[in-house]
Amino acid sequence: MPTTATSLLELQVLRGVARALGSDPDPRVVLTRVAEAVACGRPDRDVYLYTYDPTDNDLVLVGATESPAATHVGSLRVAYGSGVTGWVAASRESYLVADEPARDPRFLAYPGIGEERYGAIFSVPIVSAGDELVGCITVWATTGNRFADFEVGLVEDVAAMVAASFERERLAGAAQRSARDLDGVHALAAMVTGRVPVATVVDRATELARSATDADVAVAVVTDPSGADRMVLKTGPASDPGVAATLASLRPALLEIDLELRRSRISWQVASDRVARALEGSARAVTTAAVRVGADELGSMACYRLDPRGFGAPGPDVVRTIAHQVATAIKLTIALDGLEERNALSWFLRDLTSGRLGSDELVRRATAVGLDRARSHVIAVASLTGLPAVASLTPAGMSPAPLEGGLSDHLARTAGLPRDTLFASTPHQVVAVVPWTSGRSSLEALRLALVEACATLRSSTGAALTVGLSRPVSSLEELGDGLAEAREAMIVGSTMANPSGVFTLDDVGHHLLLSRVSSAATVPDRYAVAVARIAEYDRVKRTELLDTLAAFLHVRSQSAAARELIIHRNTLNQRLTRASRLGGLDVHDPAEWFPLQLALKVHQARTGTWPGELAGPPAERAT
Repeated sequence: MPTTATSLLELQVLRGVARALGSDPDPRVVLTRVAEAVACGRPDRDVYLYTYDPTDNDLVLVGATESPAATHVGSLRVAYGSGVTGWVAASRESYLVADEPARDPRFLAYPGIGEERYGAIFSVPIVSAGDELVGCITVWATTGNRFADFEVGLVEDVAAMVAASFERERLAGAAQRSARDLDGVHALAAMVTGRVPVATVVDRATELARSATDADVAVAVVTDPSGADRMVLKTGPASDPGVAATLASLRPALLEIDLELRRSRISWQVASDRVARALEGSARAVTTAAVRVGADELGSMACYRLDPRGFGAPGPDVVRTIAHQVATAIKLTIALDGLEERNALSWFLRDLTSGRLGSDELVRRATAVGLDRARSHVIAVASLTGLPAVASLTPAGMSPAPLEGGLSDHLARTAGLPRDTLFASTPHQVVAVVPWTSGRSSLEALRLALVEACATLRSSTGAALTVGLSRPVSSLEELGDGLAEAREAMIVGSTMANPSGVFTLDDVGHHLLLSRVSSAATVPDRYAVAVARIAEYDRVKRTELLDTLAAFLHVRSQSAAARELIIHRNTLNQRLTRASRLGGLDVHDPAEWFPLQLALKVHQARTGTWPGELAGPPAERAT
């Protein structure tokens, strides 16, 4: 081609590319126009533009001239390092096959895109100034045509222009995100100084941390000044099907941790550890920050990505800044609540359980909140449990279940508690300190009155009210132990098959020990793994292998188990055989019975799936 014509063609190509870049917000439209500009109307040239997808480590066809491959835009993928284009991407070097591409060792044919019509090919990488791969431009010449000497260099110039344009777009987007994040942090700080409730601050902060880091999952687990711990979970929009599927599989486990935290079965420290372990096998990158003021640890915040992108340098700094705002909000609320509610029962119980009160201060504070030091007391801890979505389960025509904050009114109204009963409310529980008169009949009367309150709430709203009841305590020094006893009875009772009722530590029996074991972070043994496999099979296949196994291990007899389950003995044997195959152990072997039964009971304690005959206290003690 004459020099003048060559210069004219180069000028037309570069002008066309310059006009194409930034001409549309859709990158596919832009890159298709770039491909057309490079072809410059020549019928013997076809141009493909690929962008690199780091998630799948391949190149995606996003722009092409009018050709058989044009119908594959968005779907054709070239493996990184494979074929001419893949090799160019991996090596960051241009590569030319001047004749008969099929004979070149790096050439890899892709059926269905008309490659048989081409007699030459070259590809150049699109690389940013930071040596990050953006994509590739691949140019084809039809059979009987060859590339001019200037063409590879020209397309390398085009690739540099495309890379620079992408870099400008990236920097502009980063600047916009930084400005948005800064506005978000300022708004968060205003919420803190404006004394917005901690729950609102934590919720807003968690979403800000997720969006600022472009994380797939953000979790904040913090202590709450109102007397309970809380967990906030935020997930981002998942355009990638793989990430969406992972999020869907993780959500039940994360919500279960949240439920256990709200029931006070675990502390925020344990919850934070469980969240990390739940995401350990799925997260590809994580950045964490402590919610801390000085030496006071108040919680943790973590952001996770489920693809290989990783977090940029600003990510951890942003999360730390946001976590500091959350810590400040909590600390400020604690300080101000301490001034405003110093003589409130909830604050007194909080200080009592934390061990902050000396003997003289204990007496002074107890007198201030109205506790009669001359009398004994029984502690009742009540919580709505078992129905996380009460409104959707409420029978037609009935009012929704009250929030925990209204439970004190409900108990005072329906349980006939003494007038000098003191109440304290947290976001998830109500504590009643009930004056007690010596005598077993008095305690039993209190219990029956609370059972009646549970029954009334159940019949009117459909909600399950769980009440834990302590033994009588005769001194102020024993109040903390009584509160812990009632709270633990309530926690274990809430995991029963029928959580609506009144429970003492005597009622929950060995379930208490199993609950403590189930909360321990241990490496699963082969029996725990076997039970988990059978449980998952039941969930997917809607079978009852685990219940069958529980009945058999309870009576240690196939005949008795078949009668209890009202099934044929052959059916029982088939179920047990299938359970053996799934679990990888012989459930008929007496040597396996005790450890397998123990693992099964721990699983039931962890999931709250007690068999009906073991579900709770006697009928006269629960609704």
